[in-house]
Amino acid sequence: MRSTGEATPVTPFRLETFGTLVLRGQEDGTPVADHGQQGWRLALLAVLAASGKQGCSRDRLLLLFWPDTSQQRARHSLEQLLYKTRKSMGESLFAGVNPLRLNPAVITSDVEEFQHALDTGDLETAVDHYRGPFLDGFYLSDSPEFEEWVTGERTRLEEEYVKALERLAQSTEDLGNHEAAVGWWRKLSANDSLSSRFAIGLMRSLANAGDHAAALRHAEQYDRLVREELGTSMGPEIASLVSEIRAHASVQPPSIPGTATLALPRPVVSLPRQETTTALRSPPRLRRAILIGVGALSLAAALFAASRLRDGPANPPITPELSIAVLPLTNLSADPADAALADGMTEELIGVLGRTGNLRVIASTSVFALKDRRMDVRQIADSLHVSHVVEGGLQKVGSRLRMQIRLVDARDGTTRWSETYDREFEDVFTVQEEIARAVAQELDVRLLAGNDPAASPVRHSTQNIAAYEWYLRGIDAGFRQHRHEEGAEHFRRAISIDSTYAAAYAGLARMYVLMSTNRDDRREWVADAEQAARRALALDDSLAEAHEALGWAQLYEDFPSAEADFKRAIALDPRSHAHEGLAHLYMLTGRPVEQLREARLALETDPFSHTAIREMARALLVNGRCDEALNLLRPLKVLSPPVGFAGIIGGQCYATNGMWPEAIAEFRWAEEHSAGSAPAFLGYALARAGRRDEAMDILSDLLAGRDYSHGAFGIAVVYTGLRDYDQAFAWLDRAVDENSVNRDLMLPVFEDLHRDPRFERLKARLGLPSR
Repeated sequence: MRSTGEATPVTPFRLETFGTLVLRGQEDGTPVADHGQQGWRLALLAVLAASGKQGCSRDRLLLLFWPDTSQQRARHSLEQLLYKTRKSMGESLFAGVNPLRLNPAVITSDVEEFQHALDTGDLETAVDHYRGPFLDGFYLSDSPEFEEWVTGERTRLEEEYVKALERLAQSTEDLGNHEAAVGWWRKLSANDSLSSRFAIGLMRSLANAGDHAAALRHAEQYDRLVREELGTSMGPEIASLVSEIRAHASVQPPSIPGTATLALPRPVVSLPRQETTTALRSPPRLRRAILIGVGALSLAAALFAASRLRDGPANPPITPELSIAVLPLTNLSADPADAALADGMTEELIGVLGRTGNLRVIASTSVFALKDRRMDVRQIADSLHVSHVVEGGLQKVGSRLRMQIRLVDARDGTTRWSETYDREFEDVFTVQEEIARAVAQELDVRLLAGNDPAASPVRHSTQNIAAYEWYLRGIDAGFRQHRHEEGAEHFRRAISIDSTYAAAYAGLARMYVLMSTNRDDRREWVADAEQAARRALALDDSLAEAHEALGWAQLYEDFPSAEADFKRAIALDPRSHAHEGLAHLYMLTGRPVEQLREARLALETDPFSHTAIREMARALLVNGRCDEALNLLRPLKVLSPPVGFAGIIGGQCYATNGMWPEAIAEFRWAEEHSAGSAPAFLGYALARAGRRDEAMDILSDLLAGRDYSHGAFGIAVVYTGLRDYDQAFAWLDRAVDENSVNRDLMLPVFEDLHRDPRFERLKARLGLPSR
């Protein structure tokens, strides 16, 4: 080709960010700076390169590189870094002042070209630019904010890379070019060797290309890998595909255990993603524990969803686009104690976003169940059945609060909105409002703030920051850590600072209710709880948590009032745990259909909550749907530690159907896992199974105080199993006197007690409605 006499302009520098971070001269490609030589300058260039044409604000750079330094010193350090970088690379290196951008006439980068290729649809060029994880192995000492940014960018870019590869693989398959598709699927499998979806894609492409032997070899390699890494098998989808390929292969297949007789439905390439794509992997045992735990909870939620098909949804379905989970904010502070602030702030954001008219917000128990799990956003969203996720971090330095928040579209992993806040801690309420409004605007939903649309959606019953901080710590200790006495003390500290703090009174009331369980002086604790809840409502009658607390305080004393307060709490905040309270109340008052409805609503709002699962299982049991209850409970038994009540309710299901060996096995399992009522119910089941001597041994231990199982109530349960109803009712009267009566008394397993005329007198003593 004849020269035109015009040379293509060559920029002096080239920054490579995929794989090892290095700066090269464009003329000969010689490295001019690497991690060991100019780490801070390279880090600055990497941040600006990843920011693209949008650039990066100076405040953002200060937060990334000098989070613990005063504003004055941090700005001075930034100016020094900019000066030294310009001096070594040219005065025209930077374009713009604030935000800062890289001048494309001076420096190019693979990350900018990667993003540009994606934006223009040139997928092959994009994947060519990706040569490894973003800034692989690069770090700055004492810069946790920068490290978190790197992790986030690394994950985002890898997800973009994977999506591009998948689109290339699928498009070439659609064109019938199976050989080319094999190449793309190999890249995907190399990037995430544990992904069953990528393994299926590669195997199917190899088979379609005629290389059946290679497809079966890859299945064998994948099976060996997941057994070593995860301690599990290849799974039914791959096993089914192996059988399908073998049926069409003309070669002797490798020997893969467990696939010879499978006849499962044909798998497809678009199976849901099953494994994480984070750049760093947990050790095999840790990953196995995480997958089992989250998988068990997800299975419980899935089984619950399946159980809904029997009766149809209780409410009109909510569109997937209008659902969100606020993940626990990461504590970025040097002080581990500030984790309580991060968790409390998470609760607050959930509460604010929950005050919308058409947005389903997952309750806190379920999102905190996923805390510290090494799962990507799409895995978390799949587990919680939401389309959007809010995530971020919080750092408190002296009187300043720094927060990084982003809204992620979980369907494709893209960031729809992100922001960094650097304010005085006293501005925390303003920050919450700004976050809530930004998320609501992106999702096109309206925040509810009373009758005034311009009013703030963030409602706080204190303006005292010190009181608010103690309140956040109370939430964390009392509700997250289940340290109820510590939580109560934090709430009392908040009240001592601001005696008009309604939310703190409501928190204190809930702590008193929780602390009253199985205590001889229960009535005194409940009275204190009622007093605190009424004080909260006197200060703010629109506080949902205060109505919920009052409902729990009145539950065994005034059922109509408790029901009214639970319903008021739900009207004010649909995410309220008052659904669980109503399910509890309806079980006590013999309203099984309403019990099931409220239990279902509780679990829809909080699908990983153990208490919500418990209420649903009890409701299914009461409604004669024991098979569904057992399916719902089964995953809880493989958690670490297992959940003891799964054995109690499971045993009650079997006992209701007269399946005594199975009931005994469940109650023994529950006893091994510290379920409080297990000895009593084990004695009951042994007695009904004809093993009277063993039942009498348990009864002797209970009577002598050598074992405890809900006091007098537990003794009454064993006497009921022995069919000694005179003693059973005598001990039930004692149980009423000592406040140890358990609502299990209303279960179908005690139907013979319910038919006794003395039961109506007992119900009257308990304040329960008559038949």
